Amino acid sequence: MSKSMTNEVIQFMSQYSLESVLSGIIEMQMLLYGHDDTFIPASEHLATNALYACKECANKDFMWYDYKILKQYAKKACAPNIERPFFETLKMVDANDEDKQKFLQSKMMQMKGNLYRGDGYIYQLVEVARRLYAPLDTAMKDTLGFSYTSYEKVIKFIFFQYGKRMQRAYKDKYKLKTVIKALMCKSEPWLPSIKAGYIFRIHKSELKSIIGDEAYKLCDYLCVKAYDKDFKKAEYEDFKILISKPFVDFGEYIYMPLLFSTLMNLPKQFHYTFIAEKVFDKSTIGVYTGNRGDVVEELTASYLGRLLDKDKILCSLSYLDEDGEADVTTVTSEGMLFCECKSKIITLNSIKGLHESIKSDVYQAIGAAYSQAVRSIERVQEGKKFVTNSGDEIEIENNSSKYIVCVTAEKFGIIPSEIDEYIGIDKTLGIPYVVNIYDLDIITQECESYEELIQYIEFRKKNFEVISTLDELDAFGFFKKNGNITVSIDADELFLTDFTAEFDVKYKINDKKVFQEFIER
Repeated sequence: MSKSMTNEVIQFMSQYSLESVLSGIIEMQMLLYGHDDTFIPASEHLATNALYACKECANKDFMWYDYKILKQYAKKACAPNIERPFFETLKMVDANDEDKQKFLQSKMMQMKGNLYRGDGYIYQLVEVARRLYAPLDTAMKDTLGFSYTSYEKVIKFIFFQYGKRMQRAYKDKYKLKTVIKALMCKSEPWLPSIKAGYIFRIHKSELKSIIGDEAYKLCDYLCVKAYDKDFKKAEYEDFKILISKPFVDFGEYIYMPLLFSTLMNLPKQFHYTFIAEKVFDKSTIGVYTGNRGDVVEELTASYLGRLLDKDKILCSLSYLDEDGEADVTTVTSEGMLFCECKSKIITLNSIKGLHESIKSDVYQAIGAAYSQAVRSIERVQEGKKFVTNSGDEIEIENNSSKYIVCVTAEKFGIIPSEIDEYIGIDKTLGIPYVVNIYDLDIITQECESYEELIQYIEFRKKNFEVISTLDELDAFGFFKKNGNITVSIDADELFLTDFTAEFDVKYKINDKKVFQEFIER
């Protein structure tokens, strides 16, 4: 959204109370659930600026017509940020190749924030967050006054309450007498969530009934205060305070304005609490940082275990007489995978498109993993030994094709499709297969055998110079439809964007079931 558009939407929202606008933003997300994922980043932008623009007392009531205008602003929010890189690219026509490449890498990273898999990762996000933080419940409660498990209970409770209350509000909206009054212009239609009594209020007493006195500590730590004079206007690419502080405190009750962004942020919610705020002792921080890498490694081994006997999956192999480790290695004649797992989080400077930050983040998340896998393969080829967790020395037989797999905790957008532009590539071993842990879960569920997974990795490798995609599952969908082919096209590049329809449908249906279980457990 351009600065002039941001000012326009701020001027529009400033006519209404903060509660009214937040109600409209929440209702918009719930009505568009599963239909238009661009409303996720748009909601982040609108809600952050509502904190800045809206006051307690309003000049106007927020009606259904006003909601429709707000919805139009949401639709306009993403488009300029997706279109702008293409227009700016035209201005680079006379630049040298290096500057062009830096520019494209910067813009592609900025675009990443506009593109979401929607609700397709709900189960995986909750699972990863629980594995990351639940083991530190005691330390969190001692230091922050509440545990991660209590926070998860609150999120579930709010989702359940919002869904139940919206359902009731819309039953009333479509009662016959209500429709007749509206058609006869005897009443201007209200927003149902407001007419039903500001249904998105979550009273702190309700939270106390679920998690006890931890509720007040949780609100103190994870809330921003309504009507705070320190809120600032936020452009589309700026950091949004509601990502780190997901609740708005109105005194006796709170709001959670960003439904799906809050859920998507679960695995990162307390990362900077442990890393940057220095509220935990070094021992606890060490447990957390170690746990981050372990979680990605454990899940990688678990997902591969769907396709391969567990005795053929070796984890955390140390190098004998040398520093180094192989995270997850599969030993089979069908093809060996050397999986290196990294939990690096993309920094804000990278999301903003700062090239040096992007290079650093990609190296730490993918480049270092690739180098480590190359070392492990060289050890196997040289007949050098590894040491298992139990202390046994083993030598891995050098008898099959070898593939490097870099498993990340973050979704890196188009970068895996162009990884040779970011890291040095071994001429003999070639490019790695880069996949985030959430996509690896889905891919290993959909592969009928370990052999098919190997075929897919071969497909990605041999078509690397041809296929680009912002979403790994688009490439996987293409493979499932066409098989392990060599792609031949007239253009220089095939950009895949729509080959996951069958997987989107499947996983959105599944995730609605998981989502229901998530809020009801």
